[in-house]
Amino acid sequence: MAGSLKLQLAEGARQIGLELSGACCDTLLDYAALIRKWNQAHNLTTIDDPAKMLTHHLLDSLSIARFVSGDRCLDIGSGAGLPGMVMALAHPEQHWTLVESRTKKASFLREAKTRCKAKNVTVIAARVEDYRPPANFDTLASRAVSTLANLISMTDHLHHPQGRLISMKGTYPEDELSVLTPRHREMTEVFPVEVPGLDAHRHIVVMTDVSENQT
Repeated sequence: MAGSLKLQLAEGARQIGLELSGACCDTLLDYAALIRKWNQAHNLTTIDDPAKMLTHHLLDSLSIARFVSGDRCLDIGSGAGLPGMVMALAHPEQHWTLVESRTKKASFLREAKTRCKAKNVTVIAARVEDYRPPANFDTLASRAVSTLANLISMTDHLHHPQGRLISMKGTYPEDELSVLTPRHREMTEVFPVEVPGLDAHRHIVVMTDVSENQT
């Protein structure tokens, strides 16, 4: 089964536009196996089936790859490392900071960083609202974290004109877009994406220059 999953991962990534080496696929599948192991004692994710984890977690996380700008990236409320850990393992040239406030999940992320030898990952056990990094990030990313308006507000101190804020959504987030300020809507684009093997709606919201300190 492991060989079949490896082929599915490589082919799914190729459909997204990524060429993953065999070694990278092995590492990503080892990471998914580590999630399943921790799931026995901790509620990291409701999905525990290896095939579903491949589509719903690994390939879904990789679907943001073409929207990421720059090499310094932050995953907001990383949870089990989705999408940040997956992106870091697939893109060693990028450095991902995974911000997670829940102690057990932050502990898992540190374990995953060590087990997967992810030198391009930093784990921060804190609320993103309280995190004050020494330098700006090129891309902020989130998966299933709050509404667009709340996401903009909670990360306002991390925004800068060249920065990009990415939010992974299911169906088209019409209601969330409708309550944004006119300037924020002007800075926002929504892209439909297809995740190989996943029969569900997916949209990537990309926001630029959304600092609330501007007028």
